[in-house]
Amino acid sequence: MHSALFALATATVFASPAAQAQTQVAGEGRVGGTVTAPSGDLLRGAQIRIEGSDVVAVSDNDGQFMLSRVPAGGQQLTVSYVGFETAHQTVTVAPGETAQVRVALQPTAAENEDIVVSGSRPIAESEAAALQLKRASTSLVDVIAADSVGRFPDQNIAAAVSRLPGVSVGRDQGQERYISLRGSPSSWTTLAFDGVNVISPEGRETRFDTIPSSIASQTVVRKAVTPDMPGETVAGNINIITRSPFDYPGFKMALDGGYGFNDLGNGKQYNVGGFVSDRFANDTFGILLGASRYERDMVTDNFETDYEIATEDRQPGRETRIWRPETQNKLYRLTRSNTSFSGRLEWRPNTNQRVFLSSIYTQFRDDELRNAYVFDLDQDAVRTDNTTATNRTGYADIRTGNTPVQGTLYGSEIQSTLNSNSSRQSIFTNTLGGEHELDTWKVNWRLNYTRADARSKPPFQSSWLSPTDFTRRPTLVYDFTDPNLSRVQLYDTIRNPDGTYSRGRARPFISPTELDFASMTRNDQLDRTNGYTAKLDVDHNLSLFGADTVFRFGGEYDKRVKRSRRTTLEVTPDTLEAAGLTAPTQADISIDTPYKGKLPLGYGFKYFSSELGEALFDRYLAAGAAQVQEGASEENDYRVSEEVIAGYAMATTYFDWGNIVYGARLENVKNTGAALALTDDGYLPVRVSNSFTSVYPSVHLNWDINRNMKLRLSGNTGAARPDYDQLRPNFSYDDTDQVISGGNPNAKPERAKGVDLYFEWYMPSRGFFSAGAYYKDLKDILYDIELTQFGSDVLNSSGVDRSIYSFQTISNGGGGHIKGLEFAFSQPLEGLARGIGLPAWAGGFGVQANLTINNSKATTPDGRTTDLPGASPLIYNVSGYYERYGFSARLSYQWQQAYLDSIGSGDIIGDTYWADVARLDLSLRYSINANVQLYADANNLTNEPGIRYQGSFSRQIEHETFGRRYLAGVRLNF
Repeated sequence: MHSALFALATATVFASPAAQAQTQVAGEGRVGGTVTAPSGDLLRGAQIRIEGSDVVAVSDNDGQFMLSRVPAGGQQLTVSYVGFETAHQTVTVAPGETAQVRVALQPTAAENEDIVVSGSRPIAESEAAALQLKRASTSLVDVIAADSVGRFPDQNIAAAVSRLPGVSVGRDQGQERYISLRGSPSSWTTLAFDGVNVISPEGRETRFDTIPSSIASQTVVRKAVTPDMPGETVAGNINIITRSPFDYPGFKMALDGGYGFNDLGNGKQYNVGGFVSDRFANDTFGILLGASRYERDMVTDNFETDYEIATEDRQPGRETRIWRPETQNKLYRLTRSNTSFSGRLEWRPNTNQRVFLSSIYTQFRDDELRNAYVFDLDQDAVRTDNTTATNRTGYADIRTGNTPVQGTLYGSEIQSTLNSNSSRQSIFTNTLGGEHELDTWKVNWRLNYTRADARSKPPFQSSWLSPTDFTRRPTLVYDFTDPNLSRVQLYDTIRNPDGTYSRGRARPFISPTELDFASMTRNDQLDRTNGYTAKLDVDHNLSLFGADTVFRFGGEYDKRVKRSRRTTLEVTPDTLEAAGLTAPTQADISIDTPYKGKLPLGYGFKYFSSELGEALFDRYLAAGAAQVQEGASEENDYRVSEEVIAGYAMATTYFDWGNIVYGARLENVKNTGAALALTDDGYLPVRVSNSFTSVYPSVHLNWDINRNMKLRLSGNTGAARPDYDQLRPNFSYDDTDQVISGGNPNAKPERAKGVDLYFEWYMPSRGFFSAGAYYKDLKDILYDIELTQFGSDVLNSSGVDRSIYSFQTISNGGGGHIKGLEFAFSQPLEGLARGIGLPAWAGGFGVQANLTINNSKATTPDGRTTDLPGASPLIYNVSGYYERYGFSARLSYQWQQAYLDSIGSGDIIGDTYWADVARLDLSLRYSINANVQLYADANNLTNEPGIRYQGSFSRQIEHETFGRRYLAGVRLNF
């Protein structure tokens, strides 16, 4: 493989330039130009071809293109773009010179108004741009493009991408967060800004809710990996293309303001944002500045439950009875926000040279107040065959009439946490780059620095427990017959003369003075990753095998350093006593705000105040009643660095029937981890390094069956490296059990080889249909596992050989596969309406739909075959829309089938799944004129809950409802 690539590079770069230069001088020139809509808006992704030849180009982000090696003389240009009439233009090419043209495309006859008209047809605008970029791509992509006002239909990138085929999303409290492509783990999806891969605050698993959609002009989902992409891009890459001042013909400004509410808890939400762009110095310099802020207040209705085969149950049939050892409510009051600032300065002295500096800052902030009440159902329970026990609680005891779903328990313990948490996830990415065209050569370079932070600095967390006296604990009546409601009711507990218990009067309220203080903590945590990238890509136009070819080669250097630190201060009853202070009660921080949710809890409670709790902790801190929590810092502090040196060579060869993209990438990766290991002598520093080299070949064939149909076939490879916290050497050992636990610096990447086959039909009147099949063969999948030997002497001391101890860690297991089918369809119905004689207003309807059928299997370390976590077997999206006379409406329905969340122990309880999700969203817009647009959005109209269950839907371990959201506002466009 290495020798073949070297031979190809040598032949193309060194053997042919002289011949090419002679041909260029003798009878070849170039054609450059710009493609626009009638409004003057620049069209990116337009395909330009010299008729009767293999010479083809695609317009870039600012509508410009360059055709090289064009035969001298009169030539006919063909320019095509979805939704516009194909343009034909004659140009005269002089040897060794560049002919300049400007092509203004006209809407197709089926369109009665320009598609790009300042937001009056946002669905048509974004759909046409997305389809054209997909059509012009030389690899398998899906695209979401903003309309001319620069708007997406969703608030964050994860929500926007979730509407594409083959995409499933993981949600947190109803908000889209992680992206899984075609059944692969979400950690296999990488993130890029303007083509430069960046690291996420959470490491390999990117949180896309960190990124507001307002910063993007388009989002490109690349599902088939090419050699110019990092090898860690196994499932695909989400490339966020930000705006440039040269995207617009001159001055441009867009502003957005909206206000609304959530119906659950009546929390408010608002959205403000916009950007301004202009050029100066004879259009050679451009500057663009943008900012956005979205915030919402919300509450959730939540219950969570655990399941077990109870050891206390000794009655016949115990092997199949599944009991709940605890159930709890987590009652959240949340404020979540997305904030972004972006800027871009660009210099273009001419059409062949550009240099830019861009900076983007995005932050997702989560301020969370959580009242949690855990009802410990198995606390103090005894085995049912214990004939001497008198203090029976009734847990797992069918003799009392209790069943796994209904019954009465005496003296149940309540554990409560009142937590005020504040976390921030931010990305600060800066890129200096340039693009330079020199005859048949094009050089692109990028220098990038990215800082990704995950910061947590909660005001306080507190825990509280019921007293030990059974009569001060409640009797609990539970009813779990409805899997969608974990209902408990509380009563007084009465001790009978014979030592047994009975139920007293109702206790419909958890008093803020009945629970005892256990602890109060303040956690200061920062996970920071600094990333440095230097990237060079060189394109050369030449003739290879008698066909026009773009040969690309280049290299990339990445260095990423993740540093994690944590300090936890704690207040306990002992530290308070030592400081001469009395223990608090929940009443000290309680407030009289009524319950904001709608869940029929079966008991009342009091919310707490974050300000009162923070002030209480500050007083304890000032009085010397707080101490540093033992082991918290040592066990969680680590530093992991990763250095990647890569080179690649690839070529795109054009034929009259399409093109082939082929090549390979070579990467050397070095990891170094440093952490503290817990030993008999305390915490000692450990440093471990590991390196490996990999080759990633790929080939992509794109066949133009005819003018409107394409067939794509690709084969590609990739490897997903373990996450940074999985590589850290934070070992601890137990000499008695001869076992070591911790991260695994020697864990290998998860590897995949894939093949894709897709058919695309670009139908009349902006219609589109595609059908595709994909398959990935997987190996070295990572699992939590216990290895038979540690295999390293880094922990040996005092003559003890710990290299032979067993090792509880993450390690590579067996193989598996991912396979599936994808279908996508979109069609405006105006052509049909016109054909059957309907009035003009009836032509505004349209439909968009996609379907993904997925199957994934992997072998676990214990030999079981399961689905891959995060891979939904069935996903579909259906949208109906109407656009006419400045009015635009879209109703979108998403459905995602239940998928595996985590693997269980293999007993009858089963693995953990996220349940089916159905979402219905509505978007309305009305353009008063070219400058003013009104909008209204309604999200989650089905009030769909988030449900996790174990083995069976009836065993729900988490059920959370978030409510519907409504937002209305105005957008200004100048």
